[in-house]
Amino acid sequence: MFGLGATRAGTSWLNRYLTDHPDCHLREVKEAHYFDTLERGAFEWRLRQLATRRDALAERLAGAETDAQRARITRNIAAHDELIALFERRRPDHAAYLAYLTAGRGDASLVGEITPAYALLPEARLREMRALAPVVRFFYVLREPVARLWSNIRQTVPGRPGGRSDPAGEARAMLDRWLAGGERELDLRCDYRGALERIFAAVPASERLVLFYETLFSTETIQRLTDFLGLSALAPDTERRVYGAVPIPLDAAREAAARKRLAPQYAYVRNTFGALPPQWEARQIEV
Repeated sequence: MFGLGATRAGTSWLNRYLTDHPDCHLREVKEAHYFDTLERGAFEWRLRQLATRRDALAERLAGAETDAQRARITRNIAAHDELIALFERRRPDHAAYLAYLTAGRGDASLVGEITPAYALLPEARLREMRALAPVVRFFYVLREPVARLWSNIRQTVPGRPGGRSDPAGEARAMLDRWLAGGERELDLRCDYRGALERIFAAVPASERLVLFYETLFSTETIQRLTDFLGLSALAPDTERRVYGAVPIPLDAAREAAARKRLAPQYAYVRNTFGALPPQWEARQIEV
């Protein structure tokens, strides 16, 4: 199973739900970034990222207060070590990647990972992923475009210069840069049409599922997902919140400008799927 995103569309919540599912085995690192690292040849970047996170985990392990905390952090460190060893090869190694996914699988019927950056991959790489095993499934979650964009910006702001001292100012400046044609990475993640057309071309309809964030946190939608993935029914915790971004209001003028720029995305999704969740037509973005 591959969760392709979209960014800030409930994938962390889904990862937690599937991690807790007895029929599913997901590793401790939510986003392996295996295929996008191969696509970009960004091995050094990924190794630095993993090493930094591993060091942070080691510090947390030293301060863990319970056996359960120590066991959880130790497993997470081990998963980072496995990924570091995988990327140190600095070349494709699908067998080693599959070994990473399946390590500790036990009796689980499903393995996989959720990496929203995979939605940016070209069609050829998605076809390569589909050929990785006899049975592969893909899902992609759509969220109202302006709400998703604003959430993405608010998540990104703390890592930007000035973002910690003035997160609201930096968030608005970032949106302004995007409106002016900058922020290329943000722009790519706004392109539902491009992502969906690549997914549709690479993956047969029976092997892909597209969901809407606005109806995701419901028993009915999760039932659709578990049926699609061949999992037994497990009631979701729809009250759980995972990785909420800093709450910064979006003013009406910027919202209207963003909605205008993203109008082709609204039109494409409406034409492709028909009726949209009512939140897509709302004029006010909730934060």
